[in-house]
Amino acid sequence: MGIGEFARLSRVSAKALRRYGELGLLPPSRVDPGSGYRWYSAGQLDRARLVAALRQVCVPLAQIKIILDLEPAAAAEQLDAYWAGAEADHAARRELGYR
Repeated sequence: MGIGEFARLSRVSAKALRRYGELGLLPPSRVDPGSGYRWYSAGQLDRARLVAALRQVCVPLAQIKIILDLEPAAAAEQLDAYWAGAEADHAARRELGYR
């Protein structure tokens, strides 16, 4: 499917899909060599939705790239570790604000 249809189904903007493709997070399944038009497969929807969900909770793209390359159990551990670090950073900043 074309990028517009894929964007609508995945709820990820075409602009974000282009960026994710550049970063290797979600490369299109095919790119037309003449026009540069991007084509995606239905099998990529779950990955696109996962990227979108992680972005909605402010997980950085670099961290998402690490998570996506892992097996599910390892990905869950990595995400837990990321959140633990983010919470610790937030708590430290909060403490600084109260002094």
